[in-house]
Amino acid sequence: MQFTRRMLTFAGALALAAFAGAGSAGAQELASEFLAKPQGIQAPGTKAMHPPTVARCVGQVNQVVDVGFEGLRTTPWNFAMAGGGGEGGRFDPTPVLSTVVALQAGTCINAHFSALVGSAQTYPGLAPVTLFQVTATNPNGVVQHLYGHYETPYGVYAPAVATEAEKDVDEHASNFFARVGDAPGDLRPGFYRIDVWWAGAGGPGGAIGAGFVLKLYQQ
Repeated sequence: MQFTRRMLTFAGALALAAFAGAGSAGAQELASEFLAKPQGIQAPGTKAMHPPTVARCVGQVNQVVDVGFEGLRTTPWNFAMAGGGGEGGRFDPTPVLSTVVALQAGTCINAHFSALVGSAQTYPGLAPVTLFQVTATNPNGVVQHLYGHYETPYGVYAPAVATEAEKDVDEHASNFFARVGDAPGDLRPGFYRIDVWWAGAGGPGGAIGAGFVLKLYQQ
Protein backbone atom coordinates (compact mmCIF):
# COMPACT_ATOMS: atom_id res chain seq x y z
CA MET A 1 0.00 0.00 0.00
CA GLN A 2 1.37 3.40 -0.98
CA PHE A 3 0.50 6.86 0.30
CA THR A 4 0.70 9.68 -2.26
CA ARG A 5 4.06 11.30 -3.03
CA ARG A 6 2.62 14.65 -2.04
CA MET A 7 1.73 13.35 1.44
CA LEU A 8 5.15 11.72 1.69
CA THR A 9 6.89 15.03 1.04
CA PHE A 10 4.63 16.84 3.51
CA ALA A 11 5.13 14.24 6.22
CA GLY A 12 8.89 14.26 5.79
CA ALA A 13 8.99 18.05 6.06
CA LEU A 14 6.95 17.98 9.26
CA ALA A 15 9.16 15.33 10.81
CA LEU A 16 12.35 17.14 9.94
CA ALA A 17 10.92 20.39 11.32
CA ALA A 18 10.13 18.58 14.56
CA PHE A 19 13.69 17.30 14.80
CA ALA A 20 15.10 20.76 14.19
CA GLY A 21 12.85 22.21 16.90
CA ALA A 22 13.35 19.43 19.43
CA GLY A 23 15.50 21.57 21.72
CA SER A 24 12.82 24.21 22.11
CA ALA A 25 10.29 21.47 22.92
CA GLY A 26 12.42 20.17 25.79
CA ALA A 27 13.91 17.12 24.05
CA GLN A 28 16.19 14.90 26.09
CA GLU A 29 18.32 11.84 25.50
CA LEU A 30 16.49 8.62 26.32
CA ALA A 31 17.44 4.98 26.69
CA SER A 32 17.74 3.25 23.31
CA GLU A 33 15.37 0.35 24.13
CA PHE A 34 11.58 0.62 24.44
CA LEU A 35 11.58 -1.89 27.34
CA ALA A 36 14.37 -0.09 29.21
CA LYS A 37 14.27 0.05 32.99
CA PRO A 38 12.94 3.32 34.49
CA GLN A 39 15.47 6.12 34.74
CA GLY A 40 13.80 7.71 37.74
CA ILE A 41 12.04 10.27 35.53
CA GLN A 42 8.56 10.39 37.01
CA ALA A 43 5.55 12.47 36.04
CA PRO A 44 2.61 13.85 38.03
CA GLY A 45 0.01 11.12 38.43
CA THR A 46 2.52 8.31 38.96
CA LYS A 47 0.33 7.14 41.83
CA ALA A 48 -2.07 5.94 39.10
CA MET A 49 0.42 3.28 37.98
CA HIS A 50 -1.31 -0.08 37.92
CA PRO A 51 -0.30 -2.72 40.49
CA PRO A 52 2.07 -5.32 38.97
CA THR A 53 -0.52 -8.10 39.15
CA VAL A 54 -2.74 -9.90 36.65
CA ALA A 55 -5.88 -7.78 36.14
CA ARG A 56 -9.25 -9.18 35.12
CA CYS A 57 -12.62 -7.85 33.98
CA VAL A 58 -15.72 -10.02 33.47
CA GLY A 59 -19.22 -9.02 32.39
CA GLN A 60 -21.76 -8.63 29.60
CA VAL A 61 -21.47 -5.89 26.99
CA ASN A 62 -24.15 -3.22 27.47
CA GLN A 63 -22.84 -0.14 25.63
CA VAL A 64 -20.63 0.37 22.56
CA VAL A 65 -19.00 3.55 21.21
CA ASP A 66 -17.02 3.64 17.95
CA VAL A 67 -14.98 6.57 16.66
CA GLY A 68 -12.62 6.67 13.69
CA PHE A 69 -10.81 8.67 11.02
CA GLU A 70 -9.98 6.98 7.71
CA GLY A 71 -7.81 9.75 6.30
CA LEU A 72 -4.09 10.44 6.52
CA ARG A 73 -2.55 12.20 9.51
CA THR A 74 0.96 13.17 10.49
CA THR A 75 2.51 14.38 13.73
CA PRO A 76 5.85 16.17 14.18
CA TRP A 77 5.93 15.21 17.86
CA ASN A 78 8.67 12.96 19.23
CA PHE A 79 8.60 11.04 22.52
CA ALA A 80 11.90 12.70 23.52
CA MET A 81 10.05 16.02 23.82
CA ALA A 82 8.51 16.99 27.16
CA GLY A 83 5.47 19.21 27.61
CA GLY A 84 3.14 17.36 25.27
CA GLY A 85 -0.17 15.56 25.74
CA GLY A 86 -1.22 12.33 27.42
CA GLU A 87 -0.14 10.90 30.75
CA GLY A 88 3.54 11.78 31.16
CA GLY A 89 3.34 14.59 28.56
CA ARG A 90 5.33 12.86 25.80
CA PHE A 91 2.79 12.81 22.98
CA ASP A 92 1.36 15.22 20.42
CA PRO A 93 -0.78 17.70 22.40
CA THR A 94 -3.69 17.09 19.99
CA PRO A 95 -5.20 13.58 20.34
CA VAL A 96 -5.61 11.64 17.11
CA LEU A 97 -9.05 10.43 18.32
CA SER A 98 -11.36 11.51 21.18
CA THR A 99 -14.81 10.66 22.51
CA VAL A 100 -16.79 10.92 25.77
CA VAL A 101 -18.25 8.08 27.86
CA ALA A 102 -20.16 7.74 31.13
CA LEU A 103 -18.71 4.99 33.36
CA GLN A 104 -20.82 3.19 35.93
CA ALA A 105 -19.55 1.65 39.16
CA GLY A 106 -18.85 -2.06 39.08
CA THR A 107 -18.25 -2.19 35.34
CA CYS A 108 -15.23 -2.23 33.01
CA ILE A 109 -14.38 -0.02 30.06
CA ASN A 110 -12.70 -1.84 27.16
CA ALA A 111 -10.87 -0.21 24.27
CA HIS A 112 -9.68 -1.69 20.97
CA PHE A 113 -7.49 0.60 18.86
CA SER A 114 -6.09 0.09 15.36
CA ALA A 115 -4.30 2.20 12.74
CA LEU A 116 -2.06 1.95 9.68
CA VAL A 117 1.45 3.13 10.60
CA GLY A 118 4.00 4.34 8.04
CA SER A 119 7.67 3.33 8.13
CA ALA A 120 10.79 5.47 8.34
CA GLN A 121 12.19 3.43 5.45
CA THR A 122 9.55 4.62 2.98
CA TYR A 123 8.83 8.02 4.50
CA PRO A 124 12.24 9.64 5.20
CA GLY A 125 12.54 11.98 8.15
CA LEU A 126 10.13 10.06 10.38
CA ALA A 127 11.07 8.23 13.58
CA PRO A 128 11.44 4.45 13.21
CA VAL A 129 8.88 3.66 15.94
CA THR A 130 5.36 5.01 16.48
CA LEU A 131 3.97 5.10 20.01
CA PHE A 132 0.32 5.28 21.06
CA GLN A 133 -1.37 5.89 24.40
CA VAL A 134 -5.08 5.54 25.30
CA THR A 135 -6.24 7.52 28.33
CA ALA A 136 -9.32 8.50 30.31
CA THR A 137 -9.56 12.12 31.52
CA ASN A 138 -12.07 13.06 34.23
CA PRO A 139 -13.89 16.45 34.46
CA ASN A 140 -11.09 17.74 36.76
CA GLY A 141 -8.51 17.18 34.04
CA VAL A 142 -6.81 14.16 35.66
CA VAL A 143 -5.41 11.92 32.92
CA GLN A 144 -5.02 8.16 33.47
CA HIS A 145 -3.91 5.51 31.00
CA LEU A 146 -5.97 2.36 30.54
CA TYR A 147 -4.52 -1.04 31.48
CA GLY A 148 -2.45 -2.62 28.71
CA HIS A 149 0.49 -0.21 28.15
CA TYR A 150 4.16 -0.53 29.03
CA GLU A 151 4.39 2.14 31.71
CA THR A 152 8.01 3.27 31.32
CA PRO A 153 9.03 3.19 27.62
CA TYR A 154 12.66 4.23 27.09
CA GLY A 155 12.93 4.51 30.88
CA VAL A 156 10.38 7.35 31.16
CA TYR A 157 7.00 7.23 32.89
CA ALA A 158 4.68 7.94 29.94
CA PRO A 159 2.81 4.67 29.26
CA ALA A 160 2.68 3.54 25.62
CA VAL A 161 2.36 0.75 23.11
CA ALA A 162 4.59 0.65 20.03
CA THR A 163 4.82 -0.36 16.37
CA GLU A 164 7.84 -0.28 14.05
CA ALA A 165 6.49 -0.51 10.51
CA GLU A 166 8.49 -2.48 7.92
CA LYS A 167 9.07 -1.13 4.38
CA ASP A 168 5.81 0.78 3.79
CA VAL A 169 2.98 0.42 6.33
CA ASP A 170 1.98 -2.02 9.08
CA GLU A 171 -1.30 -2.40 10.94
CA HIS A 172 -1.12 -1.49 14.61
CA ALA A 173 -3.69 -3.13 16.91
CA SER A 174 -3.89 -3.03 20.70
CA ASN A 175 -6.38 -3.74 23.47
CA PHE A 176 -6.92 -1.91 26.77
CA PHE A 177 -9.31 -1.94 29.69
CA ALA A 178 -9.95 -0.38 33.09
CA ARG A 179 -12.12 -1.36 36.00
CA VAL A 180 -14.56 1.22 37.33
CA GLY A 181 -14.40 1.26 41.12
CA ASP A 182 -12.30 2.30 44.11
CA ALA A 183 -9.35 -0.13 43.95
CA PRO A 184 -5.82 1.15 43.13
CA GLY A 185 -5.56 1.90 39.42
CA ASP A 186 -9.36 1.86 38.91
CA LEU A 187 -11.34 4.68 37.32
CA ARG A 188 -13.95 6.29 39.54
CA PRO A 189 -17.55 6.32 38.21
CA GLY A 190 -18.47 9.38 36.14
CA PHE A 191 -17.92 11.05 32.78
CA TYR A 192 -14.57 10.68 30.99
CA ARG A 193 -13.00 11.82 27.75
CA ILE A 194 -11.21 8.92 26.09
CA ASP A 195 -8.22 10.05 24.00
CA VAL A 196 -5.72 8.37 21.70
CA TRP A 197 -2.30 10.09 21.73
CA TRP A 198 0.70 9.39 19.50
CA ALA A 199 4.32 10.31 18.81
CA GLY A 200 7.41 9.19 16.94
CA ALA A 201 10.15 7.43 18.94
CA GLY A 202 13.38 5.45 18.74
CA GLY A 203 15.10 8.28 16.86
CA PRO A 204 14.37 11.85 15.71
CA GLY A 205 11.19 12.68 13.83
CA GLY A 206 7.44 12.27 14.08
CA ALA A 207 4.95 9.73 12.72
CA ILE A 208 2.50 9.15 9.87
CA GLY A 209 -0.65 7.04 9.89
CA ALA A 210 -4.15 6.48 8.53
CA GLY A 211 -7.30 4.45 9.18
CA PHE A 212 -7.53 5.21 12.92
CA VAL A 213 -10.34 3.36 14.73
CA LEU A 214 -11.19 3.25 18.45
CA LYS A 215 -13.88 0.84 19.66
CA LEU A 216 -15.10 1.22 23.24
CA TYR A 217 -17.53 -0.98 25.11
CA GLN A 218 -18.63 -1.12 28.71
CA GLN A 219 -19.38 -4.35 30.49
